[in-house]
Amino acid sequence: MKIGIITQPNEKGQIVIPKNIRDNIGIDSRTILNMVVRGNSLHIYPVNQVATFSESENTYEKVLLRTQGKWGVVRDKANKKYKPLELKASVRRKKPW
Repeated sequence: MKIGIITQPNEKGQIVIPKNIRDNIGIDSRTILNMVVRGNSLHIYPVNQVATFSESENTYEKVLLRTQGKWGVVRDKANKKYKPLELKASVRRKKPW
């Protein structure tokens, strides 16, 4: 087992990331950190880039434009295949027991 730096949280549950680790992975007072729980481990990653709402909205719009009409083709094929089956089922349901 590899032992790193052992620390203990304070009363508020806060811990200090040692300076040599902060310097090594480029964390300063302006760095946003992403914390991920995996099993019983906590992984902390510096976030290098954050997409703003307008950027993500623009990307979403580009994806929609690029895929425009693609699902319609799939839906049309499915309608041709299943419409006769649905009509038969509808007729069966209307018949008295």
